[in-house]
Amino acid sequence: MSKLLTAFAVTLFLAGCASGQQTPNAAHMPAPPGAKQLSGAEIHQTLIGRKLQSETAGGLPFWETLSPDGTAAIQIAKDPIQKGSWTVAGDVICVTYQEYGKECNTAHSDGVSVWLVDQTKKTTNNRFSVH
Repeated sequence: MSKLLTAFAVTLFLAGCASGQQTPNAAHMPAPPGAKQLSGAEIHQTLIGRKLQSETAGGLPFWETLSPDGTAAIQIAKDPIQKGSWTVAGDVICVTYQEYGKECNTAHSDGVSVWLVDQTKKTTNNRFSVH
């Protein structure tokens, strides 16, 4: 009987491990099929100089601002503000923070939200509301 209970406990433990967050939260879901990929000029027009709001994969709220002078600032939850930089080359925007590294993305919009899609992996890094 004790072997059966042990096997059952191990099965429950493994099932719990396997059921970890496998589905992305709304901010990391793919862009809808109708979302348009933005050109470099549209990236500038849509994202630069505005406050972008989203949440991390772990559900923490954050804001990010990409200033016209090429500087960037991000604050995740109550953490200290991190300073970085951004560039646009062609239709790809790259943002770099010492704390978080460099991310290069294409931008897609449905007119309400903007999705940043990893240029290499083709997965959604974030969906932003733009203010």
